[in-house]
Amino acid sequence: MKEFILYIVVLLIVALMFTFIYEPAVSTNFQQTFVICIIFSFSIGFTNRKLSSLISPMIKKYKPFLRILVHAPLLFAGSFVGIFIANYICYLLFRFYPMNPQFLIGLTIGTGIFSTFLASTFLLRTISSELQEETKMARLEASIKVLQAQINPHFFFNSLASVQSLIHKDPRKAEEALAAISEVFRYSIRRGQKDFIELYEEIEFIKQFLYIEEMRLGNRLKVIWEADEELMHCRIPPFLIQPVVENAVKYGVEKRKKGTVKISVKEENNKLNISVSNTGKAEVRLVADHSLENIKKRIEVIYGKKGLFEIKTNGEVKIEISIPKQYHKNKEVQEL
Repeated sequence: MKEFILYIVVLLIVALMFTFIYEPAVSTNFQQTFVICIIFSFSIGFTNRKLSSLISPMIKKYKPFLRILVHAPLLFAGSFVGIFIANYICYLLFRFYPMNPQFLIGLTIGTGIFSTFLASTFLLRTISSELQEETKMARLEASIKVLQAQINPHFFFNSLASVQSLIHKDPRKAEEALAAISEVFRYSIRRGQKDFIELYEEIEFIKQFLYIEEMRLGNRLKVIWEADEELMHCRIPPFLIQPVVENAVKYGVEKRKKGTVKISVKEENNKLNISVSNTGKAEVRLVADHSLENIKKRIEVIYGKKGLFEIKTNGEVKIEISIPKQYHKNKEVQEL
């Protein structure tokens, strides 16, 4: 908004400047000359502004210096388009064309330079913002890769210890537990290399994780599922839900005598709503638990304002995630 107001002010200054310069050389009075200069200034200025908005997406893939080289001359050329528009408007208002060559050339050059300068300045700021966002994204992606590749040593140590205790007591169950652990490893390696997966893949991973935790915690852990089967092929980032479930087990069950973890996946208003709740007292975890903080940042970057990550406490701790509902279809993504 500030930039738009600045743009208006500059165009008015240009119009006023050329009114004082060319008013003595034209046959119109000061007021009419000022109105004509405003028409030409705004016509040329906003033509360039519109041209800039059309050009920018088309040359976004080019290097910054090349984008400026392409951008500036095209905007200057847009000034001549603005001349014809302004002439037509003047004819409609005053029934004559202000075709004084000195007036037209001077106003075109002045307004063209100013509008090109402002548009190019805006482009430079846009490029700078894009570079900052790319740097931020690169750092976040590195953090995401760490999360995706990271396997909690404490979790696997306890799991393997549980398997060891089962080898003599229940060899078959110990074998099943080892198979579940291998699935967790396999998922971490394969899915961690993808940007998006289908919801059922994440849920299968969570079930393997919870099987191991149930083996370790026994009857202390109770799990409740409420997942709509029609949503199983929705597209989500990997490791979006599992760290939240792990967090719920850690704080809601492991540190208590027993507890319940409830996982809900529903659709509402074209949104995929995921919630993970656990019994227990509310704790401020987002700062301490980097995995939750990571998920929150990923949602912000990937979905912007369309995504939501929220922690609620009302007799239980509930983490809610809401993202646009999307599907894989013929190797393309269809957003409903």
